[in-house]
Order: sequence, then structure tokens, then C-alpha cells
Amino acid sequence: MTIGERIRQKRKERDLTQRELARLSGVSNNMISYIERDLRTPSIQTLKRIAKILRCSLDYICNDKAG
Repeated sequence: MTIGERIRQKRKERDLTQRELARLSGVSNNMISYIERDLRTPSIQTLKRIAKILRCSLDYICNDKAG
């Protein structure tokens, strides 16, 4: 599973829209869409904010072996 796929999965588990996640993480709506489709790689600071919002570890988001 890719970083974008894991973020999308966790976002949906938390019942958040892309717009809500974007607002909470301080990035644009388009950026969340690009991240989830693996078209952009976010900064580590953005990934940390997203992980906190989604209540998961940074390791989970970044590591394709994480469970």
C-alpha cells in the first residue's frame, strides 16, 4: 500500500472529507487529492500533521511494511 492509499484509508476510517483533512492539516484541498493519488510527496512536517489528525503513527503512513 502506498503513502497516499494509507492516508486515504485512515481519512475514511475517521469519516473526514479531503476538504476537512486539508483544512485541519493546513494544506490545500488539491494537495490532499494529489497526496492520496501519489502525485505529490508531502513534506515531513505535513505528514506529521496528517498522522496526528488521523490518529496514527508517522511510521504507519510512511512504511509499507507497517501494520
